[in-house]
Amino acid sequence: MSITRRSEATWEGSVAKGGGRLSGGSGAFDEPFSLASREGDTGATNPEEMIGAALAGCFTMSLANLLTKEGHPPELLRTAAAVHLEEEGGRFSIPRIELDCAGDVQGVDASRFDELSREAADCPVSRLCSGAEITVTASLGAG
Repeated sequence: MSITRRSEATWEGSVAKGGGRLSGGSGAFDEPFSLASREGDTGATNPEEMIGAALAGCFTMSLANLLTKEGHPPELLRTAAAVHLEEEGGRFSIPRIELDCAGDVQGVDASRFDELSREAADCPVSRLCSGAEITVTASLGAG
């Protein structure tokens, strides 16, 4: 099986004063983003927040699948992601992402929940965050 999903980013202006939009090909989201949204709470999103949401969503879906396969579909799973953007040697990078998951699951003890959570942490988005080939095709005349 192979699935391809598409998203798009647009930008107008300088980094300091400009802004753009991040949108999903499904139409499920179309959000503004800017440098200011990286630096504080502006009511707009940013790439790090989107990465956190993607990882939290993928992890949570994977954990729900593992729990369900064991006969314990969760009543509720809630995962928060903290994505750390840090400057290192004049370049920004994301050195770590912390996931914090809480669940309401009948018939599973804390030890097994922890084991399955560690297994779910190997979801596709998690593997991407550990390093993936990213190809770029660039052309002028986007207007």
